[in-house]
Amino acid sequence: MLWQRTAVKAAATDEAISLRPTDRIALAYAIALAVVAAICRVPPPSLLPAIAAFAAGVVAVARFASVSRVGRVVHDFAAIPFVIALFELSAPVVAAVNPTRWDAQLAALDRVWFGALPAAWVGLWGRPEWLTEAASILYASYYPIPIAIAVTLYRRGRRAEFESFVFAVVATFLASYVSYILAPAFGPREPATREVAFGGYAVSTWLQSFLQVAEWNQLDAFPSGHVALALVYLVLGSRMLPRWRLPLAALTAGIVFSTVYLSLHYVVDLLAGAVVGAVMLPASSALYRVLDQRPSS
Repeated sequence: MLWQRTAVKAAATDEAISLRPTDRIALAYAIALAVVAAICRVPPPSLLPAIAAFAAGVVAVARFASVSRVGRVVHDFAAIPFVIALFELSAPVVAAVNPTRWDAQLAALDRVWFGALPAAWVGLWGRPEWLTEAASILYASYYPIPIAIAVTLYRRGRRAEFESFVFAVVATFLASYVSYILAPAFGPREPATREVAFGGYAVSTWLQSFLQVAEWNQLDAFPSGHVALALVYLVLGSRMLPRWRLPLAALTAGIVFSTVYLSLHYVVDLLAGAVVGAVMLPASSALYRVLDQRPSS
């Protein structure tokens, strides 16, 4: 099959084009996704060719890095399209492989463990529009934060820290994607449309439109990837850029607040996200060392 030939070819050319740990983990996830999709016959028929195209793209970007300076820069920041593409490629697999939806169980856990807290959180101060707008800005800050940290490390020539940070972010994203397959849930969105009526002003309107267009996979509530990644940003960013510690802590608190306030996650999702982030911090470091090894010639 096409995806199998692409995977074999990617592995065979690993040493020739010097795949980095981030490339390798992205390829490993893509191959595993293809295997699951093939075994479970996940529609659409274009999914396996799309995964094969992604794998070929990872190899091509790595090869391009050896050709020119522009190629190296493209390769250095290829993790951004990698995580986006793998999120979208995971969407049909999440929807088809596990028919169980965990929303009822997650909502019940919220009621048992947290009582009136979730409702009070969502309805804080009567949901004034300025607070909804602020929460939307904080929620959206999750996307540029890792880019800002990575660019800062890159511009300062701190190559090793740049690569380890990018790898940790990508690995945590992929851990979240695996969790979505294991426990798919919509989150507390409106049952009819699975959308959220935020209220607020321009940013809130943009965020709602963005989520409707960008998130093909809406079964991404458990765990909260926002919380998992925010924890990784906070810990690694504070360690590598100490002057960023307070801003990162404030943004992390805002991201955690916004996920429930905007009705995108149950409170239990936040706890699960924190566990994923806490596990991935040491796990990604260990995995990076393993994938960064080169066989002796």
